[in-house]
Amino acid sequence: MAKDERARGAGERGAARPGRAERGRRGERRGAAPGAPRAAAAASQPECDELPSEEEERRAQLPPLTALGKAVPTEPWTPPPYEVLPGVTLPAPIAAKVERIDRGYARRTREHLVITSGTRDANRQARAMFTKLRLGDDLLKLYRNKAAVQEITKAYRASSGKPPEQVVAAMEAVIQDQIDRGIYVSAHLRRGAVDVRNRTMSPKEKRAFLESASEVGGVLVIEETTPAHYHLQID
Repeated sequence: MAKDERARGAGERGAARPGRAERGRRGERRGAAPGAPRAAAAASQPECDELPSEEEERRAQLPPLTALGKAVPTEPWTPPPYEVLPGVTLPAPIAAKVERIDRGYARRTREHLVITSGTRDANRQARAMFTKLRLGDDLLKLYRNKAAVQEITKAYRASSGKPPEQVVAAMEAVIQDQIDRGIYVSAHLRRGAVDVRNRTMSPKEKRAFLESASEVGGVLVIEETTPAHYHLQID
């Protein structure tokens, strides 16, 4: 009798103890805070492209922007606390919202954001795509809208043998025509597009960023993976 009772007691204690898988699931449920901000899912193929570096533009034998009459305004200004990579420009209303996001992020992490790309005009996009083509990149693998890419590469090939700035001008004309028709080969041709580096962010810092962005109205955050970054669409 005593042995049977001990066996039943042991069985009841064993049944009351959850298995490892169940404990893991409970842990996951506890770890996922309700209402936690999340980035929107990225498209299966990104339309977010990085600008080539100044070194890559030199290798492509592309004159600097000032040589093409596209010099950046030089009026006095106060640099933002966040870092902006060379060649990246943000319209004032967009920069103001980015600064608010950065303040929230710095308050939570004591770090500042790195802005890797902003809104581009047709000329800046043409320069980027010209450089990629000159350096051997396959644009059909980089951009989702294949038809738009083919129109631009057709202009590139048709201008073969001309000076780089004339090739860029031909590509720019095609890109501007696409924009006028509501076609954007890159997300950065839309007003309010901003890329934020996240490959160096810890999970805690990523959460801090999403919380900071959610505090600022009119900001859609998309987490892109190729290359890894947050793409912001700011109204």
